[in-house]
Amino acid sequence: MTTFTFRVLPHTALDAAGSGSGTESLTLVFQPGQFLAFTLQIDGREVQRCYSISSPPTRPGTISISVKRVVGGHVSNWLHDNMVPGMMVWASGPMGRFSFHARPADKYLFISAGSGITPVISMVRTITDSEAPTDIVFVHSAPTVEDIPFRDELEDLAQRYPNVNLAFAATRMPVDELPEWTGHRGRVDQQMLARVCPDLGERVVFLCGPGRFRSGVRSALLAAGGDLSLIHEESFGFSLPTADDATDPAGVVVDFTRRSRRITVAPGTTILAAAAAAGVTLPSTCGVGLCGSCKVTKLSGDVVMNHQGGIRNREITQGKILLCCSEPLSPVEIDF
Repeated sequence: MTTFTFRVLPHTALDAAGSGSGTESLTLVFQPGQFLAFTLQIDGREVQRCYSISSPPTRPGTISISVKRVVGGHVSNWLHDNMVPGMMVWASGPMGRFSFHARPADKYLFISAGSGITPVISMVRTITDSEAPTDIVFVHSAPTVEDIPFRDELEDLAQRYPNVNLAFAATRMPVDELPEWTGHRGRVDQQMLARVCPDLGERVVFLCGPGRFRSGVRSALLAAGGDLSLIHEESFGFSLPTADDATDPAGVVVDFTRRSRRITVAPGTTILAAAAAAGVTLPSTCGVGLCGSCKVTKLSGDVVMNHQGGIRNREITQGKILLCCSEPLSPVEIDF
């Protein structure tokens, strides 16, 4: 994972030479955990991607994003191969509701996997920079110890701040590899969570990572005594379901009553993504719960919805959901 650090300039700073040199930097006001929407010119085409801000607001003057090079990743590979000092990019924001600022608590449990660590590291850095006494348990899952981003920094923070407790899970590391390592080998499960965070039922939880990871961890949290109302999620690593997902025995049935269509939604998959894979065309624009264009009425069933402000609380009370960021917890009927 590589961190790219930027100065923030006004949109009028781009001169004829394509440089903002000599322009005074602005301070971007944001909440830890929020993201920016970047617009990049790649191979003559305009491409947009959202990246969480990994730097904390406690360090003004610059902002940073941390991006992992992904096989086949169009934008991530372009950033790694082409970004050089002095280059300017366009971004809008900040956006997002995945931040502890709106959910103050004395104790937090942060859980992440893969690039999902980026909004979480911003929150951890903010808390430690301010020397707040907030109690943090931070769990990160990676294939091996070598794949844990920010590992040295996190271990240093845990040594310097007694209120920061770390637990790493290495999902693909054999027992005979690095025998001196005492961390968890395997997936984040109920037993691990109960061991590293026995009071998790009292903590506000921030969970970020790919869909199946979040689904599995959510189930483990609830089995270990967690409170669903205290679990806040953000998705990283979107991918369309495969053909096997449609017959997944753990899948949940969703019915579109007016269209007389039924789909099966695999764990960690949104209703919109499963519908697209099944050939059901539904309204959608942003895909991240921001614009509200995929808003529909839920007639029955339960979902977990991780939106970014595209729906009001009164609409949720009325049974409205956003298809792009809703994952079914039980069979669901939708008026569409």
